[in-house]
Amino acid sequence: GSVWSTLRDKFRNQERCVETSCRDRSDPARDHDEVDPPDRGEIGRAAWRYVHALAAHHPEAASKQEQSDALAWLASFVQFFPCSHCAEHFAGVCEASPPRVETRAAYVAWWCEAHNEVNKALRSEIRQCDPARLIEASRAGVMLDDLPRCAGADSPTS
Repeated sequence: GSVWSTLRDKFRNQERCVETSCRDRSDPARDHDEVDPPDRGEIGRAAWRYVHALAAHHPEAASKQEQSDALAWLASFVQFFPCSHCAEHFAGVCEASPPRVETRAAYVAWWCEAHNEVNKALRSEIRQCDPARLIEASRAGVMLDDLPRCAGADSPTS
């Protein structure tokens, strides 16, 4: 099988959601005097912001070595993600739609599409995956919705 199916099998064979990061902050059983580690929502939001910025700085036309490095990094990122439930789901996303790392535009679009797949599972908002706007937003350090819209442009969420 692929690296993604191997990772999914690894997570399927583990106990589900036992990591501290798998808890939600609203858990009343928590001791309020302790410093809370980030929950999976906080980790997820930070991870998405990071990977979208990473993709925006991917080589314009990646060499075979850069493509191999990007895939190896992504496999490690998924393998060591601090929420095994999340990692298992994302390995399935990668297996169903393998990462496209040949160019910056392809990589940025793939991350957006992968994010949309996760958002579908979470019943969250789906985004339009326009590579130029995604790269612009990531490089500016803003969310897609915070980019100025061109006159007559479609809504970024349509």
